[in-house]
Amino acid sequence: MDSNTTKIVLFTLGEAPDHRGRLISDIWGMSDEALESTHDYIQWLFPIPEGNSYNDFAPLLTAEAANWFHRNPELQAQQKKSLDRMVRFFGLKATGSGFEAALHLNGRDHLWLRQFDHNHRRISRIIQSLHLCHQPKLARSFREVVVQVGQRQGDVSDATVGFWRTATEER
Repeated sequence: MDSNTTKIVLFTLGEAPDHRGRLISDIWGMSDEALESTHDYIQWLFPIPEGNSYNDFAPLLTAEAANWFHRNPELQAQQKKSLDRMVRFFGLKATGSGFEAALHLNGRDHLWLRQFDHNHRRISRIIQSLHLCHQPKLARSFREVVVQVGQRQGDVSDATVGFWRTATEER
């Protein structure tokens, strides 16, 4: 197993910390305020093949790591728990068939409903990671609710919606 794969698999299974010593359960337990102001956890919860300037320490998703997700239901379940936490952070909730807006959802408290918010990149990453980690139904379901809610209840730009829609395309 290559180094990136080892880091992603062990972190996702809760067996090793990220670059700051946090376990996946520590991140799940962060308050919404901490999730909003901290920018170096999302790359660990939802790895993709591309890096970014916020976290040079996060491992990149390799084909080998993606195959581990494909073969390991426990990895998929852990990533689903990460999605569940982020869904709550975004003011959404799980339903039997997908996700929907929670009753308290508003642009004042949920910054992602505003134009040009940094959470739009997080949402793109989540959709892409779920897709690449062999969870396409979750990726599509999450994508559809953020598109619908972002346009109906928010001020999310057409360009951002376009990024979300293409996040499940092969690169």
